[in-house]
Amino acid sequence: MTPDLEGVGLGSALAALLVAAAALGLAVLPAAIALHVLTLPAGWVGAVLGSLGAALFGVKLFAMGWAMGTRLSRHPRAGAAVACAD
Repeated sequence: MTPDLEGVGLGSALAALLVAAAALGLAVLPAAIALHVLTLPAGWVGAVLGSLGAALFGVKLFAMGWAMGTRLSRHPRAGAAVACAD
C-alpha cells in the first residue's frame, strides 16, 4: 500500500527534511566522535546528544498524534470491492 502524498505541502516537506537531517545527525555524530574525528568534551557531547534525541522524540510523537487526528477527522474512504458469492 502506497502512502497518500496528495496533501503534502511545503511545510510538511520541510518538516520531514528537518527530521531526516536530525536523525542523520544522531546516527553520524556518535560514530564521528568514536573515531576521534571530532574531539569534544564528553559531558558536553552527552548533554547535546541527549537533548537532540529528546527533541526528536517529542517532534516524532507530536507528528504521529497529528497524523492520527487528521486521519480520524477525514471522511472514510470506500473499501475495496468485495466479490459477491452467488
